[in-house]
Amino acid sequence: MKTSSLRIAVLVAIITPFLVFHATIARAATVTVTVGDGGFFFKPSSVTIHTGDSVLWTWSSTGHSSTSGSPGMPNGLWDSGILSQGATFMHTFNSAGSFSYYCNPHGACCGMVGTVIVSNSTPTPTPTPTPTSRLGNISTRGLVQTGNDVMIGGFIVQGSGTKTVIMRAIGPELTAFGVPNALADPTLELHDGAGALIASNNNWQTTIIGGIIASDQVSAIQNSGHAPTQASESAIIATLPSGNYTAIVRGVNNTVGVALVEVYDLSLGTTSILGNISTRDFVQTGANLMIGGFIVQGTQSNTVIVRAIGPELTPFGIPNALADPTLELHDGTGALIASNNNWQTTIIGGIITSNQVAAIQNSGHAPTQASESAIVVTLPPGNYTAIVRGVNNTVGVALAEVDDLPPF
Repeated sequence: MKTSSLRIAVLVAIITPFLVFHATIARAATVTVTVGDGGFFFKPSSVTIHTGDSVLWTWSSTGHSSTSGSPGMPNGLWDSGILSQGATFMHTFNSAGSFSYYCNPHGACCGMVGTVIVSNSTPTPTPTPTPTSRLGNISTRGLVQTGNDVMIGGFIVQGSGTKTVIMRAIGPELTAFGVPNALADPTLELHDGAGALIASNNNWQTTIIGGIIASDQVSAIQNSGHAPTQASESAIIATLPSGNYTAIVRGVNNTVGVALVEVYDLSLGTTSILGNISTRDFVQTGANLMIGGFIVQGTQSNTVIVRAIGPELTPFGIPNALADPTLELHDGTGALIASNNNWQTTIIGGIITSNQVAAIQNSGHAPTQASESAIVVTLPPGNYTAIVRGVNNTVGVALAEVDDLPPF
């Protein structure tokens, strides 16, 4: 992701007091089925999952349902009701078997039926295999202020299919991890690449209908496995086509405090991926550094470039840009594995064993200012945390980014 387009996206970390990674527990898979995609059918009409996995139905047209059983003979296992375009419905399958379902208005007349096959074997969700490695479950923790200094995160959906995600704005939950000054009541907005507001939430147990949100989301959030633990925190589930998206976290009534903005991938078994992820925030000192993280998922290593951007923001009208941002990369145990201060000077140490300037330039993501920082690394699957500071405890607005790269 190029800073010139100000695409900002989210990472995953909670640090106590500076670096305690809030590890994401391995969760069951979720497979997405599109409802009414250009006709009276479910796409795909048959999926194979495993016990504990979930199916998330997403409505691409209005007037359909997902009802367990066969046309005219519902069996009561689940029933979404008749929903509108943009709605979602999720059901978790805890026992093996073959489960038929249908659209209540169009099952008998038009053959709009589907099947979920649930196996007890090792999970490998279908219809599309998960890539061997990818970035996932991404978030950033920072100080949310007002005006230009709210927390602004973003992500890119890449690929030919849609991507179903849950976005969260977390505040009070952080207190239990020793994070001071947690934002008491965070709100969440989702904007598309044109800047249009397409979804919003303030308190996840109350759905705000509007934009792409056409029905109540509380049940889907609970079934996702990522429901916030506090009622004042916010969450949105959305099925998104390829493109750029921005999440904005604010405090109700312009309150300030530390918050965590997160995006979780709920449709791993699709042809689309989350990529090019970053967050813009006001970097301070002590517990109010910018602390971000990401998870490399899959079975193979993934090559990424991690950047800390400051002065580049000024031409885009961002005041108080951090003049000289430094960057640290830590693994899931908290160990420092790489660092940089000024990308044209490589710091040898940890997993960095040779000069990186040429690799950064060849990545297509070299910072435009010498005082900005970057690291290129090939990482095995696991949790990673990036910390952005100002040299000599300086403060200012910075952008932390992680871009997926092809292997060396």
